[in-house]
Amino acid sequence: MSNTVDAPGQPEVRITAGSGSITVIGEARDDVVTDGHADVHRGHDGAIEVSSHRRSRSMTVRCPEGASVMVGSRSGSLRLSGRLGTVRATTMSGSIDVAETTGADLRAMSGTITVAKCDGPCRIKTKSGSIQVASAESVAIHIGSGRVRILHVAGAVSVRAVSGSVTLETGGGGPVEVETMSGSVTIVLPTGCKPDVHAKSLSSRPKIECERGHDCSVSVRTLSGGITVRCR
Repeated sequence: MSNTVDAPGQPEVRITAGSGSITVIGEARDDVVTDGHADVHRGHDGAIEVSSHRRSRSMTVRCPEGASVMVGSRSGSLRLSGRLGTVRATTMSGSIDVAETTGADLRAMSGTITVAKCDGPCRIKTKSGSIQVASAESVAIHIGSGRVRILHVAGAVSVRAVSGSVTLETGGGGPVEVETMSGSVTIVLPTGCKPDVHAKSLSSRPKIECERGHDCSVSVRTLSGGITVRCR
């Protein structure tokens, strides 16, 4: 086995580990390189496969910018930095941190999940923890309990939560749908946006602090918690 494989262009990289933190770095290079704790080789389908020598050991993988990455660990944090293609990341227990991707599908049982920039669809699912997305084209989130914070999303938004607060700012380019059993929901729209709002809370009267219209669709439902819809 080797710690380096030539991989020009934008290859698919698959990384597996039992436990321990994994760091993936997208940078200007034409190969995939790992540290001394992992092996790397080209699979039968042409994808680059990386596996840890030991079940419990941290490792670092460096790959070309734009590479598509699939990474999984039973426990341990996953950190993906640099500019990457599509990212699929799964961990049973641990945080997931993504810097820049063309699309993301992130799953965890528990832990903090953060995305700095996603140029395409961003899908996130976790049973407990917190989720923060700084910028995405569209967002689909399922969370059991924990806080959801979306700083900017250009298009469609879908959030399903059992408990915890939801705060999001949207560019108004797509429908917004939020459902939660308990927890406050705050939706911030662009200045001058006139949304078609359907909001329902069994515990308090929703606060719609913008003029209604048909610029975009906003649907919010919660059993217990306040709802606020406003413009910047």
